[in-house]
Amino acid sequence: MQARIERIGAGRAPVIVLEELSGAPAALVEQAAEVQSQFHVRSKLYPGIRTPAPQSYRENLATQLRAIVCTAFDWQGDIEVTESNFSLVTTPAPELTPFQRIPHFDGTDTEELAVLHYLCRPQQGGTSFYRHRSTGYEMITRDRLEGYMRTLNSEARALGLPPAEYVNGDTPLFERIAHYEAAFDRAIVYRGASLHSGDIPPDFVPDADPRTGRLTVNSFLHLVA
Repeated sequence: MQARIERIGAGRAPVIVLEELSGAPAALVEQAAEVQSQFHVRSKLYPGIRTPAPQSYRENLATQLRAIVCTAFDWQGDIEVTESNFSLVTTPAPELTPFQRIPHFDGTDTEELAVLHYLCRPQQGGTSFYRHRSTGYEMITRDRLEGYMRTLNSEARALGLPPAEYVNGDTPLFERIAHYEAAFDRAIVYRGASLHSGDIPPDFVPDADPRTGRLTVNSFLHLVA
């Protein structure tokens, strides 16, 4: 595994980029294919289907990432993997809910991190990070949440809902501040509170087959004091 730490946006938020995270990505794809019938909608926010990744994946992830995560996020404690799911984007653009058409955040706790592990082809889309233009927010923390949601609602009333399409670059409300391409067995680690979105291309065709679809493993880490 190769790792580098980058800083993005005005807030200089850490993003860890990991190459060859698993060392055996094809085997992970096959594991996902073996449980294809168990994929289902697990979140109203994620535009697709998921199923839990093997327990061994979670255990290995904690071992692999402990040192680099503590360095990147200046953490003196430990890390805990709280969740890992195989994930497939399967929602056609016209069926996206309004919140699936804008950059999102996974939570407001800055001690919660997300790990996005790509098990798909580069052309199926990487991940970008965003700044909300009117507030300047790149991260939605607890103290910002109420004001951010109030502003979004005001903008929706004034400008209308965002078009029924995936976010992939600058929009009238959001500015892209960083972009990471997908690569087989690449992963990125970032704070879940950061505004982000998958770079789903305009010609994207939803595919529920783990061997050919936009398969990722989405995990969450908690920084433990």
